[in-house]
Amino acid sequence: MKGPMKRPQRFLFKSFVERGLVVRICDFLRGLLFFWGIQLRHLTPDSILHIAIFVHLCETFLGIYPHFDLFKSLFSLNPFPNLRNIARVGGADLQFHPGMAEKYTPYTLHHQIGDWKAEWFYIDNHAPAHSERTPRPPRQRNEWYARAENVDQVGELLEKIATWRKEGVTRATVVISWLKTQYQSLQCRSHLGFEYTGQYDPSHFSSEKTCQEEALVLLHNLFEGVDSFPLLPELFHVRNPPR
Repeated sequence: MKGPMKRPQRFLFKSFVERGLVVRICDFLRGLLFFWGIQLRHLTPDSILHIAIFVHLCETFLGIYPHFDLFKSLFSLNPFPNLRNIARVGGADLQFHPGMAEKYTPYTLHHQIGDWKAEWFYIDNHAPAHSERTPRPPRQRNEWYARAENVDQVGELLEKIATWRKEGVTRATVVISWLKTQYQSLQCRSHLGFEYTGQYDPSHFSSEKTCQEEALVLLHNLFEGVDSFPLLPELFHVRNPPR
């Protein structure tokens, strides 16, 4: 007699969760993986953090859906550690296009994250399931270096980001914002950031609030030079919708 069918499983890195990832992943990240022709494990922890910050910045600070052309104007995907020796795990590293980091919200990533590949755990592969894991490294494609097409709209959005930057918004501010909402930036959610309904939003992953001390520990692990708790401005949500 056959036993009960086991749910398909996959592994997930602890460092990815600390940087805003929860499975099931959001459509924007799923689309990026398809566009680049890679799997989730091919990305580095810094790449996950870049994408998570971008998604939350678009939804909650700009009041828009994650904007593909804006993303392409800022970032390119690069082989890691180099083209001749691409790693099977973490072999695709997201980096700023030259000169674009200065047009974005400022921060310096904490690069001493230890042996992140050794800290992983199994989770259920909920539908819509990820693609089957293959042992090969990512294969470089032209799409890794694609640039924005709608440059006028991108320019307008970069001006809005510059306004936030002048008001003191950094990447640490963005991370604190999604911690306060109690959902992960890259999870598949019922509501986007500008639709967030508050304490009883169905996308909450926890009913317990993250205390300030815990949040500061996370910020210290992610960024260099964070020595104080960022102040949050008035952001978009269901009672303060974008125009």
